[in-house]
Amino acid sequence: MRLFIGIDLPKELKQALLNFQHELKALGLQGAWKSPDNFHLTLEFLGELDSGNVTKLNETITSVVNNYHPFALKLAGLGAFPSFKRPHTLWTSLQGSIGELNRLRAELHDLLRKNGFILEERPFKPHITLASRPQLEDIDLSAVQSRELGGFSVTEVILFESKVIRGKRMYLDLSRASLLKE
Repeated sequence: MRLFIGIDLPKELKQALLNFQHELKALGLQGAWKSPDNFHLTLEFLGELDSGNVTKLNETITSVVNNYHPFALKLAGLGAFPSFKRPHTLWTSLQGSIGELNRLRAELHDLLRKNGFILEERPFKPHITLASRPQLEDIDLSAVQSRELGGFSVTEVILFESKVIRGKRMYLDLSRASLLKE
């Protein structure tokens, strides 16, 4: 199973991201556009794991998430990995309670590692992917560079399975762990 831990987005925000993609396309930007069904924030990519790990993952996620109350994030701005000059991925960033998000992710990362999971060690850069392999040459993005797309409350963390179904990449939620209600 190809697994990752993430945060899903509300439907209205997925629609706002889809509208933003259309606006970028109208500017002439081309690329492999992410499906609105797959918009999410990845907290931890786990890779290929045996299904026997799901219970341990659920317990780990729940034990971390139970220490947090819901917090607010908003999507704004446009960025590219590794840079706009050599773009591999086009994304929008997150603002708001980033400190809380970073603490949640760090605690989750540390506990997963302590529980024997092998994890990527690159720095966490919260973002929502809009497109892969974007073609940005000769496109003026200044009008959309700092676009605010909307906000949402983080209320749960999800264990996702990434699967190809009928030739299309799908992210299926295997379990959800709710943050403490205020």
